[in-house]
Amino acid sequence: MSRIFDTKNIILAKVQKEDLNSFLVDMDIDDQGQPLYQLDGLTRAIINIIPEYVYAHYTNPEIPQTEWVEKLRQAAKSIYKIKDFELMRRWYIDGDQNAFNALNNSSNNRGEFGELILHLLLRDFKSTIPLVSKVYFKDAAGVPAHGFDAVHITSEEQILWLGESKFYSDSKQGLRELLKDLTNHFKADYLEEQFTVIKKNLNVNEIPQREEWIGKLNECNKLKDRIRMINIPMLCTYPHDIYSLHSDLNCDDAINYHEANVRELKTYFDTQNNHPLRNQLNIILLLLPIRDKHELVRKLHERLWHMQNM
Repeated sequence: MSRIFDTKNIILAKVQKEDLNSFLVDMDIDDQGQPLYQLDGLTRAIINIIPEYVYAHYTNPEIPQTEWVEKLRQAAKSIYKIKDFELMRRWYIDGDQNAFNALNNSSNNRGEFGELILHLLLRDFKSTIPLVSKVYFKDAAGVPAHGFDAVHITSEEQILWLGESKFYSDSKQGLRELLKDLTNHFKADYLEEQFTVIKKNLNVNEIPQREEWIGKLNECNKLKDRIRMINIPMLCTYPHDIYSLHSDLNCDDAINYHEANVRELKTYFDTQNNHPLRNQLNIILLLLPIRDKHELVRKLHERLWHMQNM
């Protein structure tokens, strides 16, 4: 598989079913031959997507090399204009208790890095392209736009990917929050509102097949037709002990351990899914166990902060 951002194949694709995909962070060894969880490689791959996440696919790919550093700096700064990203940085990097309290009280406390991870997985494993820029969808106060965490397309199949992501320390809590989004977002009025917002954004960008997608979205007005054209990737990123128990993630014991965890979570997700249209919705549950949430978020903020100050 040709990767766009995870060029060193740090993320392993494991369970790959029509309605369930799971991933693991591959293990390596250090200079002393000890097992090495590839935190650096994972965070590098996630950070690499930020310019595209900010500017979307339609940004001019022929930017002069002399302007790339400034573009990267602007992309990082635009991330920190989002209130929750800045609060997260103040808590994880500076230990600011006021920022922690503000995060706990925030109605938008969704775990913003989950959106970046979802973008990475869709681009590298589903060959999507972003239809609209999520960061340009923020309001002037730096509040995340109401809407889906990912709005992507696959051009050849003419599929619209409307994704949700959660990044929780408790995997089942993350799944419950995903199911809340499923209930609130996949109904006629909400999809009508989001299609209107997406079409408005398409009028001012240069996405490939722009006119074709404007026409497609204008013509698709019935709920049943919209559901047919949409894939719903739902990502849950969560800590798991597989990395402390297994140094070789391809050995039988590690594979069985991972698949047991994935089956348990998929069963939980399905039994808790009470959406009246669940049999018509094209839901793909994406599961990404990591070693530790705090270390990943802290490392991402460190990289993002350095990127902003290049």
